[in-house]
Amino acid sequence: MTKNAKQAISIAFPLKGEWRFLCPPGHNAFAFDFVKMDNQKKRYCSKNRLLNIISSIPSKDYYCWDQPIYSPISGRVLFVGNGWPDHEKTNIWKTIVMWYNATYRFKPEEKNGRLDIRPNAGNHVMIETKDGYIVFLAHLRNGSVQVNEGDIIKTGDLIGNVGNSGNSTAPHLHINLFDQMKDPYKAKVLPFVFDEYEELTKSGEWVKRNNDVPTIKSFIRI
Repeated sequence: MTKNAKQAISIAFPLKGEWRFLCPPGHNAFAFDFVKMDNQKKRYCSKNRLLNIISSIPSKDYYCWDQPIYSPISGRVLFVGNGWPDHEKTNIWKTIVMWYNATYRFKPEEKNGRLDIRPNAGNHVMIETKDGYIVFLAHLRNGSVQVNEGDIIKTGDLIGNVGNSGNSTAPHLHINLFDQMKDPYKAKVLPFVFDEYEELTKSGEWVKRNNDVPTIKSFIRI
């Protein structure tokens, strides 16, 4: 565990079961994605991945599609973004165009006095703690969000389900922490750790971790 990890905010894991832990290129060092793989840890979906190049793969055929998401903290639901359609299929060429538009062309519109980030974040939930920091969960399945703005929720409460909405190359859950949302343009991503999980070592053993961050691309379970 690094010195920064020891000093970081600790939150509960937002999923159950076994997942792969990712931090794709371009992400902040403390902005993470989670996906599921098959029992052999070789495939993200039940279809041949070659179809993602020559055709497409239905989102529902990914192993993490529609998996339940739980609140990693207790607090107040600050913002909910819902009603944004999921990508029903994945395709590498569509992904490239989507990434380009999100990186170089996306400018959030203001609706009802706040920025609409759904084209990028998809359906999402922001939860504010009593300490003031905010947990951001993104790319949820459209229509699955179980909470409303202003709700007081507890760690472990059901938030929604994994989807493929917004700037999402395939079904997955994105999570990161912000220091504030009064001025989104000045919001900073905060370091954090997970309070408890198991991580699969290179030797094939599941090792319990506390208040730490998994190795990128490792397999973890709760």
